[in-house]
Amino acid sequence: MKRTIPISYEFFLGMIQSHARQDHSGFQKRAEAIITELSLSNRTGEAKVLRNTLSTLSAINGKNSATMIPQIKPVLGSLRNGEPLITYPSRQISAEDIILSPSTRSSIEKILGEYRSRTRLEEAGLAPSSRILFWGPPGCGKTLTAQWLANELGLTFGLVRLSAVITSYVGETASNLQKIFQQANETPMVILLDEADAIAKNREDRNDVGELKRVVNSLLQAMDELKPGRSIVIFASNHQHLFDPAIWRRFDEVVEFPLPAQPQRLALLTRLTSGLKITGPLASVARQTASASFADITRICFEVAKAGVVQGTERNEIPVTALIVAWKDWKSRQAAATRLQKTGKRTSR
Repeated sequence: MKRTIPISYEFFLGMIQSHARQDHSGFQKRAEAIITELSLSNRTGEAKVLRNTLSTLSAINGKNSATMIPQIKPVLGSLRNGEPLITYPSRQISAEDIILSPSTRSSIEKILGEYRSRTRLEEAGLAPSSRILFWGPPGCGKTLTAQWLANELGLTFGLVRLSAVITSYVGETASNLQKIFQQANETPMVILLDEADAIAKNREDRNDVGELKRVVNSLLQAMDELKPGRSIVIFASNHQHLFDPAIWRRFDEVVEFPLPAQPQRLALLTRLTSGLKITGPLASVARQTASASFADITRICFEVAKAGVVQGTERNEIPVTALIVAWKDWKSRQAAATRLQKTGKRTSR
């Protein structure tokens, strides 16, 4: 059966004219309109193929891949700084980039399944999960998974800049949050609010001033007004226990990102060292890095690879003990930083 896209003759003509004039911005704007139409029509696979094709065309034209981001009007903060509240990283994340625990992967697949079936859900008077919490230790894949989720659904990925959102002026932080959710209602996308506990803290916290209540109340209103099935707003946090109870009740899905178990650590070690001549079993490294995050594993692999290049021995065999030494060194530096931080806190008192 033929599958058509409802576009007018004028729209189609405009695409051809933009291409003929080498008007990449105009061509992309029309192509992105088609991607949006496909995404909203539950044709995410086709939307993903078209978006990947646009990225390929960008590379061929010698342009930065960031130019293939939809021509979305920037969401700016206050006039005092004019910083964009949302940035749009354009990195393409493949399934091979994502290593998750079985329970976390199951939760993500559930979210994907709901969005791929959102037309049927809407016909049944239901909606896919739109307000989601990713929680767990830092470096465990929350941001990467959010990007992959956007790629899989053929949607734009937006990263909220909390440094621009949170201001010292009364009412501005709440206003910025409203702008972000308005963008989510206007343009289908996956938006990630990293370190979201900074704007969603418990309103009973005695250490915060009255402005906190205004911010949380505004956030609650914005979450309630988010149009279901259009965009996905993901809150990411390492301190989920700080969230206001009312925020917790708004989440449609809560996904834990724990520290990787030994099988996940081994899988990442195997992938990251595939270009190195490692001698010895990587399983021994996986066993001895029990407290490591994905980010930690990535760091020690890069440290060993860089050391080889600097020393001119990158083509030589590298014993697995080099990875273990790098891990112990990194742990030692982390411990020193923690001690320094605690000392600084006691001094400030």
